[in-house]
Amino acid sequence: MTNDSGPHGLSFQPKLFANASQKKAVAISELYKQLKKLSKELNGLEQETVDTQSLDAVTRQLLAPSLLRHKESGVVSYVSCCIADILRLYAPEAPYSDDEIKDIFNVFIDQLQLLSDTDNQFFALREYLLTSLATVRTPALVAMQPDAEDTISRFFTTLFGVVSPGQPHSIQMQILDVLQQLVEEPKTVPQDVVDVILLQFTKRRQQENPAAHQIASDLANNAADILQKYIYQYFNDVIVSAAQQRAGSMEDQEDTGSLDDLRSAHYLILELNKAAPGTLLNVIPQLEEELSVEDVDIRVLSTNVLGEMFGEKGFTLAKRYETTWKAWVGRRADASPLVRTQWVERAVALYQHQPQLARELNAYVAEKLCDVDERVRMAACHSLGLLEMGTAVQNVLGDDVVAALGERCKDRRAGVRAEAIVSLATVYSQVVEQLEQSNAARLKWGGIPSTIFVLRYVNDPDIDSKVESILTGAILNFAKIKDDRAKCRRLLLVFDSLTAKAQNGFFSYMRRQRDIIRLTSLFLTQCMQEDSASVEQQQRELAAKISTCFPDRAKMEAALAQLAALQDAEVYRGLQQTMDANSDIKTVRKCQKGALKRLSSLAPNLLDTTAPLWKCVGLTTINRVLIPYLIEHASTGSQVGQFHRAADKLLVFIADVFPEMLELSKDSLFDIDELSSREPSAIEERLGLMVRFAKAASNSVPKSTALENRLAALVRSGTVIQAKRAAFLLTQMPGAASLCAALTGDVVDTLDNTHLAQRAPAFAALSRFALHAPSGFATYADRVSQFLVQTILVNGDMDYADGDADWISRSSLDDTGLMQVYSVKILAHWLIGMDRKSLSRDLVQLVMGTLRQLVRNGGTMQPRSPMAGRSAAAQHIELVAASSLIKIAKHAHLDRLINATDIQSLGLIVQDACYEVRSSFLLNKLVPALAARQIHARFIPLVFLVAHEVEPDVREHVRHAVEQRLAQFRPTPGSPSLVESSLVRLIHLLAHHPDWDDSSLDSTLSLFAPYLEFYITCVCKSQNVSLLFCLAGELKTVRNRAQADGITRGVTNEQFTTRIYVLGELAQYLVREKSLAANWPLNVYPGQLALPDDLFEPLSDAEKAAMPRKPFLDPAFVAARSKSSASAAGGNKRSRTATAKSKTKQVAQTPKKPRSRKSLKGKEPAAGDSSDAMDVEDVEMSDGDSSE
Repeated sequence: MTNDSGPHGLSFQPKLFANASQKKAVAISELYKQLKKLSKELNGLEQETVDTQSLDAVTRQLLAPSLLRHKESGVVSYVSCCIADILRLYAPEAPYSDDEIKDIFNVFIDQLQLLSDTDNQFFALREYLLTSLATVRTPALVAMQPDAEDTISRFFTTLFGVVSPGQPHSIQMQILDVLQQLVEEPKTVPQDVVDVILLQFTKRRQQENPAAHQIASDLANNAADILQKYIYQYFNDVIVSAAQQRAGSMEDQEDTGSLDDLRSAHYLILELNKAAPGTLLNVIPQLEEELSVEDVDIRVLSTNVLGEMFGEKGFTLAKRYETTWKAWVGRRADASPLVRTQWVERAVALYQHQPQLARELNAYVAEKLCDVDERVRMAACHSLGLLEMGTAVQNVLGDDVVAALGERCKDRRAGVRAEAIVSLATVYSQVVEQLEQSNAARLKWGGIPSTIFVLRYVNDPDIDSKVESILTGAILNFAKIKDDRAKCRRLLLVFDSLTAKAQNGFFSYMRRQRDIIRLTSLFLTQCMQEDSASVEQQQRELAAKISTCFPDRAKMEAALAQLAALQDAEVYRGLQQTMDANSDIKTVRKCQKGALKRLSSLAPNLLDTTAPLWKCVGLTTINRVLIPYLIEHASTGSQVGQFHRAADKLLVFIADVFPEMLELSKDSLFDIDELSSREPSAIEERLGLMVRFAKAASNSVPKSTALENRLAALVRSGTVIQAKRAAFLLTQMPGAASLCAALTGDVVDTLDNTHLAQRAPAFAALSRFALHAPSGFATYADRVSQFLVQTILVNGDMDYADGDADWISRSSLDDTGLMQVYSVKILAHWLIGMDRKSLSRDLVQLVMGTLRQLVRNGGTMQPRSPMAGRSAAAQHIELVAASSLIKIAKHAHLDRLINATDIQSLGLIVQDACYEVRSSFLLNKLVPALAARQIHARFIPLVFLVAHEVEPDVREHVRHAVEQRLAQFRPTPGSPSLVESSLVRLIHLLAHHPDWDDSSLDSTLSLFAPYLEFYITCVCKSQNVSLLFCLAGELKTVRNRAQADGITRGVTNEQFTTRIYVLGELAQYLVREKSLAANWPLNVYPGQLALPDDLFEPLSDAEKAAMPRKPFLDPAFVAARSKSSASAAGGNKRSRTATAKSKTKQVAQTPKKPRSRKSLKGKEPAAGDSSDAMDVEDVEMSDGDSSE
């Protein structure tokens, strides 16, 4: 019986060698048997109870080279396991010398290298060896050796080499344990070991062996306190060495090798920061130093690395290293744009990863959006577009950043503009769904579409194409909305958020789409025709017109020519369907996809070039499937509420631009129930929509007895707006002529019925019957006209003693005032509506005489006393009378009735003392008519009378219209444009201006020079400077044509002629001044010039010879002008000083109108004037005569 409490010795004494010399082992089979038995017994012994003396013989035998270096790897595996057990049993001391331990561990490493072969029959022995090393901490023996660096390095290389993702987790943990011992036990960690560890963090190694990377990460974290100084030294050596190489390299040579080393080192820093940030405590201050070195590449790398590190660890890291954070933030002002670019990219990324840290960067990011270098601005825009707009990002992203990004949409560089537009739209697409749910979200993000759509005013094809490409994508995001009702609501949500200017911009984009659709449709139609010389010529002309709307005009034109040459009807028909107003959104997308797929198979090179065109013409923003839901939102009975006004505006616009879309919803549009609401304003809005549709589409008002009766009832008993709109609709209804005639008679009978509470609705209705049903009105014409002129207009005159009354909207006028306003309309419409053959001299004299008196007398039939003011009604009457002359001028057979004196009278309206009068006439009537070429070019000079306008927005509107529209009009190719030729008409107009004072010529010239300067600013270019100079000089070959002047009395024809000569020389002087300032050559104009014979008559040869040699322009004025600018001399003066002193006095004393009252862009009315400029029948449209 054995004593279990005593020492246990090794009972088995193996016979391992064939002889006593131990140079030859026993036979292999016997050897395996002996080693296996020995290993089993050693494994069973415990360190606490073993008799180590019993192990002495075996301990020495196992070191025999015949065993340790045996050719059979299995033998070596058994021997290694036995030695590992002996080391366990002898621990903490080892029964071997240093050299023997070194040899033993090299054998161990060789065995561990075979761990990757998991299918080997001896894999279990090698796994046992690894387990023994990990649990017994045997590697500590290596660390105690004086020259153990190589052995330790072999351990790291081998173990990281055998790690694989498929290994059991236990093996990986044992490997980690062994490696950690080899780091913790030595006094120093070999540099090769550090290199091996860092190697596992490279991108390639991470991809090849993620298990090794994970072990390296765990090791670095577990031993961070030990490794941090070695890692710091590693990076310091690499960075310093690379920096020295770069500094020592020749200036004209690029040291790519050292730069690659720097990049690799900084990449490793980033990876360590992700996996084991504790190892970088000494590296971060080193990166801070790099921020201020002279080498730009090093600053770029350190800026990027620190930015990413702050993004990973954020607030904690920034607080721990405050000086590093401040130094990094300071790189926003680095002298190099490359560093600033890197900084802003990392700074914007902080919004995503560390919102609390990014909050303090808002001002700096906004600053970089305005950086002087376009690369920095572009990087800032692009980075913002990459953000995922979660709640945290939305909360921290500053309003100043959003505003600055919006400003970049107008950047002078196309690349920056494109990035800004796309980024802003991308941001909006991520937050749009929250706009309906949160007022805060609407306040912060709701203005983004306005920022984008006002870009239309820039009128740049590149910007326009970019906006069109993101409109249905990022802004409306229809692709992610399956339900048509939801699409309509999204459209309304976006449109309702737009400012008035942005709404006009949106409408302008839609008009641009309509215009391009028309051209493209014609082009595709021509492509399907049989080839002929005329067809090819038309194709080229249409392609040239289309290409002007897009950025790369030459490429687009060439691509369209190639498209025409394909002669593929399938492509043409498919593209036609995408532009068909009868196609729904799904059909548009399906046809577009099919046509472009077909096109890609025929000519793939055309896709990218023509992509902007197909995005532009596809009807996916305004589409017929949205119309029923828009009508539902606009209807009075609808409960959808908040988008009522927006839906109404959109429907009114669609009726003008895409009326065919409304055709399919005609029944719901003309629903009689919508005209039976008890809310008058709702009825007026629905009638207005009907009127728009009726104007845009002929024969569109359905024949319905119920509708006819309801409209007749509104004519008889409705409000002013209801009566006139209902009257117009009746005139457009098929077969309603007899009803219109009967209603006209009924209305006429009520005109003089003073017992009625309101007679104005009857006048309003009659103004429509006079224009659109003139045959029925003709029966009562003489009776009505005399009554209107003598009773309503003449007897209604009254002075307003204390200056002009404050402007009020037309709807705010009393019944008498409204009757006077509509009396003027009735007379003008009578003249316009009458058949040309039915016109009589008496009719023309009555109407034109009345209109002239009202315009010249400020809205009254009789001249007012000099100090008398005007009533509110008189202001409206004056405006309507002037607007009526423009309407009359739109008709060729009536235009000849407008003489030069009439145009001079209209000039006084342009400079009227009342802002609303002059701006409404100019911006809503005159400029649109000129831009649409609806009236003669002789009206063009009127627009330049805004030179002294106190409201800069009005001047800017005129300047834009002249430069973008009027300057393009030419009678024939190569001839002077209509605006260029209008210089002499402007001079004639100024010569007859009532402000001219011959007794004080210097002050007069100072007052009149700004008119010519404004003209030169708008019109004069290097290409036409010689033409304008010669035109002004040509005036000395003519005299003023004598004619009655009802404005400037007591001035002889010779005086007018002299004024023309003076102004001609002044114009030449100012043109020469402009050419010198701009360094333009002033050459002799080679062409023939002809002056308008309706204003001038030529001088005879004798009169030309007798022309005085001395200049007509006072040399003293020229000398004085050289010392002070004409703008300072003319400063804040207003015109009309000679004949309207009371008006100019009022302008000087009346404070400037608020911006909401003066924002009259294009056809948009003055804010608050809902019954005048906003009347849908009265607003002049630029694409046709919409007067009723």
